[in-house]
Amino acid sequence: MAPVMISVMNLEIFADMALLSNLSEEDRARVIEAGSWLRLKRNQVLFHEDEKADAIFALVEGRLKLVRYSEKGRELLIHLVKPGQTFAEAALFGVGTYPATAETLEPSLCWRLSREKLMGLLQTHPELGMAMLASMAQWTRRLAGKLQLLTQRRVEERLAVYLFARTGGLLPSPGEAVSLGAPKHLVAAQCGTAPEVLSRTFKKLEEAEILKVGSDHVVVLDPAKLRDLAEWIGDGE
Repeated sequence: MAPVMISVMNLEIFADMALLSNLSEEDRARVIEAGSWLRLKRNQVLFHEDEKADAIFALVEGRLKLVRYSEKGRELLIHLVKPGQTFAEAALFGVGTYPATAETLEPSLCWRLSREKLMGLLQTHPELGMAMLASMAQWTRRLAGKLQLLTQRRVEERLAVYLFARTGGLLPSPGEAVSLGAPKHLVAAQCGTAPEVLSRTFKKLEEAEILKVGSDHVVVLDPAKLRDLAEWIGDGE
């Protein structure tokens, strides 16, 4: 396998990662050096749901999705991972298996830290353990919120929550455009529904004059009605 070339910008992204941000520059460099680099192709699976967890990861370049599958094979998008985010921390200290499947959406670069290397680092960097606990709590909240959203909400309500997540929870102004942030088939997966159902939902909200739908964005026509649908409950991304 050809060596992975790492740029200075790739390394600088670690300084903003919650997991490593409290470390000194020297200690952060030691942690990064303890890991390895993975260059992944588009649609490549990094790990599967229920597979034994043996590492944590950080996305440095590209885009990646964390998904679970229903008994009928329907995909539930748990989270879209962006550069600068770590993932799979909870698996190492929970049941010991990955709770979701990780698959790239485009060519990506990941950093991998094995369980063995991590355990050694925790002995010398206890602040790393505290950061991991915070990350695990965030994952648990995200999964609980997603399950609540999918079991108790109609599709139009799920979509409204997703759109409010795109605004950071802020109420849009009338006529304000909100980026979807992903292709519509991924938005559908994020909302726990099929693309054709999402299309019908968009049409329903257009007919109700709540939204005007574009190719990669929506224009919010009636923010108050969208807010009533969402009743904001948390992280839709």
